[in-house]
Amino acid sequence: MALERLLKGFADFRLGYYHDHLDLFEKLATEGQSPKILIVGCADARVDPGILTQTKPGDIFTVRNIGAIVPPAQIPPDERQHGTSAAIEFAVRGLEVEHVVILGHALCGGISALVDGEKGAFAHYDYLSTWTAVAQEVRDLALKELKDLPHDEVVRAVEQASVVNSVRNLMGFPWLAERVAAGKLVLHAWWFNLTKGQLYAFDPTTATFKPVLGIEVAPTVAQGTPLSAIKPQRLIAAAGKKTHECRAELRVLEPELGALTAGDEKAIPALDLSLVAGSERLVQSHVHRTLELNAGVRQEPEDPVAS
Repeated sequence: MALERLLKGFADFRLGYYHDHLDLFEKLATEGQSPKILIVGCADARVDPGILTQTKPGDIFTVRNIGAIVPPAQIPPDERQHGTSAAIEFAVRGLEVEHVVILGHALCGGISALVDGEKGAFAHYDYLSTWTAVAQEVRDLALKELKDLPHDEVVRAVEQASVVNSVRNLMGFPWLAERVAAGKLVLHAWWFNLTKGQLYAFDPTTATFKPVLGIEVAPTVAQGTPLSAIKPQRLIAAAGKKTHECRAELRVLEPELGALTAGDEKAIPALDLSLVAGSERLVQSHVHRTLELNAGVRQEPEDPVAS
């Protein structure tokens, strides 16, 4: 059934989209491709870059792998296979793209497997852990600094930090760094929340991912950007700080939260719920627990924000 659906889709494409855009395909066939953007995305079936960006054939050059990961440059080059690095090289040196986007996403199975490590369901796989180990240092730091957060919030932090780490790894390729220094190439760290349909871009000034709300977005790395601005450690530190601030704010709100009953969620004073690991979950879990306590569902209160 799955293969039949695939073949039917191709037949529909050939008779529909291909026929309606025949001039475009003839131009691509005779003149070749000249995309201005390279997207390094995840192989996850739910986050197809072409669909997410609604682009046409020829608009973007794409390489997809587990976790949207860029490995460190091998200097000097060796005789081993480097699929992602080869695609990046072809896009930058051959096609001379003007933008490179690292597109990570929420609920990434590859990053989740990295976080779970030897205890995870995929620990016995032959190649997965070796590949995701590119972001091992990021993962280890997050587990240390964010150890009090729920598992999915730690995974989110590592997803985002890994994107920043991949942007940093891009700058290790000399021919890419040269084009950035010359003002001919800019780099972007993006993260897509598929549960909300929202795109976020890394802001080096705050070391956080912020929502993209229009059709303009500042690059993560451009001519003159210092490497110190794109350290994934800064993002993890910001996540830890944000969680601490959120907990402190919840303590201030304790009197108001204590008076809540079922249906009063909207009465909660507005908190700054910027997309940083832990903030949303801390508020939601604390409010739900407060409602349960006030309704008599729980008998022995605990302080979930006192850590």
